Amino acid sequence: MKCVGVLLVLTSFSYVGVAQSLADSAAIADSLLTIELQSQLPLHSQPQPTIAVRSVPTTNPDISAIGDFRLTYVTEGNRNVELHFNALEVQVSSVVDPYASANFIFSFGKDSLNGEYSAGLEIATLTSLSLPYSTQITLGKFKPHFGKVNMLHPHAFSFVDFPLLINNYFGEEGMFMEGVSASILVPNPWDFFQEFKIQFGRSETNASFDNGVNNMLLVNAHLDNFFDLTDNATLNIGLSAMTGPNTFNQRTTMAGFDLTYKWKPIQFNAYQSFTWQTEGMVSQTDTAAGTSVHTYGVYSLMEYQIGKRTFVGARFDYSGLPAVEQSDERMVSFLLRFQPSEFQILALEFQNINRNYAPSFQQVVFRAIFGIGTHAAHPY
Repeated sequence: MKCVGVLLVLTSFSYVGVAQSLADSAAIADSLLTIELQSQLPLHSQPQPTIAVRSVPTTNPDISAIGDFRLTYVTEGNRNVELHFNALEVQVSSVVDPYASANFIFSFGKDSLNGEYSAGLEIATLTSLSLPYSTQITLGKFKPHFGKVNMLHPHAFSFVDFPLLINNYFGEEGMFMEGVSASILVPNPWDFFQEFKIQFGRSETNASFDNGVNNMLLVNAHLDNFFDLTDNATLNIGLSAMTGPNTFNQRTTMAGFDLTYKWKPIQFNAYQSFTWQTEGMVSQTDTAAGTSVHTYGVYSLMEYQIGKRTFVGARFDYSGLPAVEQSDERMVSFLLRFQPSEFQILALEFQNINRNYAPSFQQVVFRAIFGIGTHAAHPY
């Protein structure tokens, strides 16, 4: 009887195992059938997440706007306090094609004489991108590369206004010209950056140069030399020469130098830096009387970063007046600048101006610079 019982138990277990195997096989078959049926369904019956894919590069240019607001207190005259929106600069730039880029800068500024706002085209250039031998050609309206500061726009200068030599010889916003600019990187055995630039065309009328009434053109040349002194320090030395027609229908000739030393210990303190910049020039203006007037100007500034967003600086200026001998100005400035971000700059500057042809005066200027959009980097 025991043998019969054991046989019955083994038989029951065998039946259960076979039944379970058959059930598993049926489940697998159902799953395979389901997968096959799903694969045969139309594609639109299976919703897929949509992903926006840009098929071609964007053709939209980079557009930016920069505002300049000022509050001024001056000790001279009856109107000592002035608050005004000084200027608005709008820049539109883009790559034209693989061979060239374009840049346009429009300015909306307030006239210091009549207080009215006016619009003007400051920059309009087409620049080559793929010429051989490290050469570059620029056509259009631009600022000649004479010295260091004239290449900048006022909002890009660390102090609230340009040095006296720029104001007196070229104008409050510097000098502009229309023509052609060509530059080339000069190879040298010491392997430092050296660029030679030649520019020629017509100058906008200013205190030194005129648009001209004959075939005499404005010609400007600049040699730029850049040295890495250490991992934390650089030195930039520039030499400039320029000649062209003046308002006497004669010729004005200038020569100048610029020197910029920068120190920034990035590995040790990213929020500490020092800049020393000096620029000088001499001018010879030929007059209608057949005489020549020789004048010169120079400035030197120092700026030190004392915190993540805070800078202090000092500047000394001396400048003659073009075509006017024995008349000059001297100025000492002290600067406190706070930069909450790359898009906002707040600066407070004290200026003491001494002139030998008019009363001296002092003034305090607060400037707020604020920008939106994509703005191209300025020269180092």
